[in-house]
Amino acid sequence: MRILLAALNAHKGDLDGNLARHLAVLEQARAQGCDVAVFPELSLTGSVDPRRHPERALAVDAGPVRALLEGTFRSGVAAVFGIAERAGSAFHITQVYGHGGRLGGVYRKRHLGKGEEGYRTGDGAAVFELGAARFGVTLCAEAEVDFPWTEAVAGGAAVLFFCSAPGLDGRRTDERGWREGHAWWLSSGLGDAARHARRLAVPVAMATQAGSTEDEDFPGLAALVSPAGEVARLPDWRPGSLVVEVPADVTVHPVREAVRCLVVDRAGRALLVTYDDGRDIGHWGPPGGGLEAGEDHLAAVRRELREELARDDLRVGPWIGRRRHTFWSSWSGRWMTQRERWVLCRADSFEVDPGHVATLSAEGIRELRWWSMDELRSSATVTTPRDLPELLDRIARGDLPGADEDLGV
Repeated sequence: MRILLAALNAHKGDLDGNLARHLAVLEQARAQGCDVAVFPELSLTGSVDPRRHPERALAVDAGPVRALLEGTFRSGVAAVFGIAERAGSAFHITQVYGHGGRLGGVYRKRHLGKGEEGYRTGDGAAVFELGAARFGVTLCAEAEVDFPWTEAVAGGAAVLFFCSAPGLDGRRTDERGWREGHAWWLSSGLGDAARHARRLAVPVAMATQAGSTEDEDFPGLAALVSPAGEVARLPDWRPGSLVVEVPADVTVHPVREAVRCLVVDRAGRALLVTYDDGRDIGHWGPPGGGLEAGEDHLAAVRRELREELARDDLRVGPWIGRRRHTFWSSWSGRWMTQRERWVLCRADSFEVDPGHVATLSAEGIRELRWWSMDELRSSATVTTPRDLPELLDRIARGDLPGADEDLGV
């Protein structure tokens, strides 16, 4: 599992700004090939005292939360982020897990710290799935106790995400003050993370709020602690991100072998399909699908072209890359890992008979159309892979990817 740990400056009450920062981190995580981005406690709302500012808390289905979940679909990167949650008359410190535009689960803090008297505790261990991997979540003051950590590992978590927002006593007015605050968190929060990592023999990945807010300062830290107590971390208290890897394989077996046929006309347009998966956002990619029993990749290409485009006369080749991704399949109701080989098919522009397209609805295909690079860039669509316009640019320049090049998420 490849993880981006974000030490984020989460301004109190600044939902628009905090959302924009989260979305930017997701794009950074996508560019760096990460499976998940982990954010601090209370990262989306900022730290909230519900007795003073109940209006700053969010329901799990509130607009900013939905927008961030949509960001996990657009980027192809899962996210674990924090909110001050309003649930009826109760308030919780909640960490939200989202993937592929969907809510994967929530964890409500079970052990509260100083100054959190306006919140209620949650219940139930925080263990979530990302493909075949399981991870746990703990929150800030829970470093003081063992049960959230122990129960998550007992539930199969191979890595623990430790998400925090430890406010510093007194404002930081100079570098010395920031260094002192950061040193405290290194000995306290990071020290506790190391204790739990050694005790439970699992890696602990930390993400901590960083920098000044309207009335509070946070010491900032993103770090990975190994079960042996080895630490990789950001150098200081400032906002930043750390990309780490842990031995928690997200790959779901058996891996589904598949092909994608990138059909490009003389104008450089690509013929793409979109699937009816209940979303308002368009999701477009080349025709293709899984290999059938005993079928090789080339035979699968020709069959998919017949089935989806009603064509058996297109020039096939060369192979232009590979793509591997793990995703939640809405049609099968489970996690899947798909390994794709991509092939280029150059052709004169043609139209697929609407009657034939109508027959594809049983496979979830909603529409086929030709897209130019400029149209893809200017629209709100999501492409497979996310960098498909750049791939079409390369093809137009004659800079074809090699057969084994990774095409990304």
